[in-house]
Amino acid sequence: MKATPPLRVGILGLGRIGRVVATNLQASGFSVATVDRPSTRDFAATGGSLKPDAARLASESDIVVSALASEAQMEEAFLSPAGLLAGTHRRLIVIEMGTFPIALKRRLADAMTLRGGAMLDCPVSGTPPVVARREAMLFVSGDRDVVERAAPVLDGISARRIYVGAFGAGTATKLVANFLVTSSTLALAEAFVLGTKSGLDPKLMIEAIGNSFAGSHVFDFRAPMMAARTYRPAPGPANIVWKDLQYIREQSEALHLATPVLNASLEWYGRLVNEGRGEDECAAVYEILLAESARRLADR
Repeated sequence: MKATPPLRVGILGLGRIGRVVATNLQASGFSVATVDRPSTRDFAATGGSLKPDAARLASESDIVVSALASEAQMEEAFLSPAGLLAGTHRRLIVIEMGTFPIALKRRLADAMTLRGGAMLDCPVSGTPPVVARREAMLFVSGDRDVVERAAPVLDGISARRIYVGAFGAGTATKLVANFLVTSSTLALAEAFVLGTKSGLDPKLMIEAIGNSFAGSHVFDFRAPMMAARTYRPAPGPANIVWKDLQYIREQSEALHLATPVLNASLEWYGRLVNEGRGEDECAAVYEILLAESARRLADR
């Protein structure tokens, strides 16, 4: 029996998530290529290969993982004359991992389909350290046959994934997850202000609450940041949270939903970003609440 050749894997975007995804895939035995950019040339030292453009990356890959940082980068990488669509072939699968409007993803997926390729909508839930440990959750959506073909690469990215439905369901699931995380962080910050202003020791509060029914992954992850008042390095930068909140708002408005908690999140994370703290961990919203509480006390 003729051996099946190994899958050729490309990656678009070696940023916060893309870099660790590439490392995971290499550790799983895949040869990984990316587009030659000043920011990616060190990738060759890790055993990766560099292609001159996204079109070549697509034409010489079986699966391309897209982990780009912005809608503008998506448009450029897919639609430029030397973009991914120009190199799309009948066997190509794109695993799209970003958090972007589903309308954008559908438009690019439809364009791929016309060229014989296929796209999966597979946002990842987890910070870069969680992704690096292969513990992030992949919300996989799209054609089940395509998922099966891409399974070895999906398993190389993370040990945890769930199929959530037709194309677009992955993004919808990710918006729900991100909303829960960001709103929980805001609630934690408000609760931490309540505790510290009531005279509680932050470290004892972490021990007491963390071991109670009120504890959570968000509490365990971000309460120590608030206690130390240290927000860099930032696994979850405020500017990324702010971007995702815009998509959550757009989706909620399209569905005509009541959004009291979302409205509060938009207000307070908006203040955080407007104060020039977009690169801080989103847990820094605690500082914004502290400052507002001090202002209100001074105005009494």
